Amino acid sequence: MAEKPGSSAKRTSQVAQAYQFANEILSAAISLALLAWGGSWLDGKFGSKPLLTITGACLGFLVAGFSLRRLLKRLDRQAAAKRSAAEEERSSSR
Repeated sequence: MAEKPGSSAKRTSQVAQAYQFANEILSAAISLALLAWGGSWLDGKFGSKPLLTITGACLGFLVAGFSLRRLLKRLDRQAAAKRSAAEEERSSSR
């Protein structure tokens, strides 16, 4: 059975897109962890436990939230573009 032309490129594109999503999610998680760890480290340095740990965690949640929001907006735009392309294709085939 022969593959459809372009199906390999489409599959590669989907894999690349999945890696990009995973990278963005992992970056958000790492920023959260690093900021919380940094706050904890500063608490140890200045003896202000748990103030700076909580501050670092809150900043981490903000950064991660903004990153994930940007990802979701991009996914929503891509889905809307696919829907409009499919609707155009359906209307032009009538």
